[in-house]
Amino acid sequence: MSDIYIRVIPDDPQWQPTAEAAERTVEYAAGLFAGPGDHVELVKPVFYDRIMLIDAGQYMEDVFCPRCDAALGLDWFWDMLREESGGLTVDPTIGDLDVTLPCCGCLLTPPELGFEAPIGFARFEVSAMN
Repeated sequence: MSDIYIRVIPDDPQWQPTAEAAERTVEYAAGLFAGPGDHVELVKPVFYDRIMLIDAGQYMEDVFCPRCDAALGLDWFWDMLREESGGLTVDPTIGDLDVTLPCCGCLLTPPELGFEAPIGFARFEVSAMN
């Protein structure tokens, strides 16, 4: 059986709370899972040094251009992230968020792309496991 995560991130990919505010958020989030039949194993804050991709795991299916609706494909997306993060293949980070799309040549940031499943980019998340 695999682990299932609920990951909550801020609207602003650069923003990080104070350690105290992060702990209050964890307490609040953990309270959402309290009650009969609830089995959350772990709720924790996660801070990142750089903007990270917060993906949908196995549910991440496709990426598309919001301007012309062209399918860009996950291969293009992962190649772009590896290039942006200096060739890293694990936990891709985003430095310069501007990217030129191969379909119509428009300049967008990765958060502006369309995705089949919810994803995000952040330097902070609250993660609830199982």
